[in-house]
Amino acid sequence: MIRLKKTQIFILLSFLLLPALTIFAQGQPPPSGDRPGHMREREKIRENIETLHMYQLLEVLALSSDQSIQFLPALKDFQNAKRRFQDKRTELLRELEFALESEKGEQKLKEILAGLENARKKFQIELEKFLAKTKATLTLEQQAKLRLFEEKFERRLKETIQQIRGKGRRWRE
Repeated sequence: MIRLKKTQIFILLSFLLLPALTIFAQGQPPPSGDRPGHMREREKIRENIETLHMYQLLEVLALSSDQSIQFLPALKDFQNAKRRFQDKRTELLRELEFALESEKGEQKLKEILAGLENARKKFQIELEKFLAKTKATLTLEQQAKLRLFEEKFERRLKETIQQIRGKGRRWRE
């Protein structure tokens, strides 16, 4: 019965995620003023992807109760750090693009590039903290499964987005 529920949840999440990926894969977002609710849509997509990620990861790792108590907060902290990094990176890249287009000067470019490097270093520290917590919490086999899962999940997500973008281009032509 429990296995059936997990399958049902997975199917439900898949149906929720596919429309979200379609929206996400349509290319660069318009400036925030172009479409009301655009940021809410992007946040909902991100939440759906994170939910699917969490569910599939928990299936792969098969954590004990004690492991769950330690691992899940560490994972949530890392996901939040990753989200902050991605948001900061996106913001700085937009600033960089604007600075180049408006010829702001070398000093502004240096500041933005330094900000990008600083954000990357902070994220790297968060990644190392998360990996240290996983080593303290998970078995060696679970650590290996975690690494493989993360690689495969990211690859499948990118492939799905590329497929949807490819289909979207044909529809627009």
